[in-house]
Amino acid sequence: MAQFGLRVFNESGQLAMDTNSFTYQVIWQGVIDFSGATPSYTISIPGFNPANCVFMIIPMRAQDVQASETDGLGNSKSYPYVSTSTGQVVVLPKNPSSPGGTTQSRIVAKGYAIRYST
Repeated sequence: MAQFGLRVFNESGQLAMDTNSFTYQVIWQGVIDFSGATPSYTISIPGFNPANCVFMIIPMRAQDVQASETDGLGNSKSYPYVSTSTGQVVVLPKNPSSPGGTTQSRIVAKGYAIRYST
């Protein structure tokens, strides 16, 4: 019988991970767009649990990638603030404890909620 999947070996040649011992599932994906007037996102994601899920953001436009730490537009190109809880992810354009007048993120990104198990 043929087998399919992914196997990862460590530097000693021992099996470190395969799809029989580690799986993941994308349970939500969508666009997170702070280029307009959207103040925040509250996303309901059934099955999301911070104990075995992760939420990640990947910029969609080259202009949203900060060129260097001295980039004067750094805050507008920064990743949004993310907080997670069971069944929900909240994405804000800046850290809620930031001082008033702090520039908000203006990026357009793809968001992914991924559930994993070992």
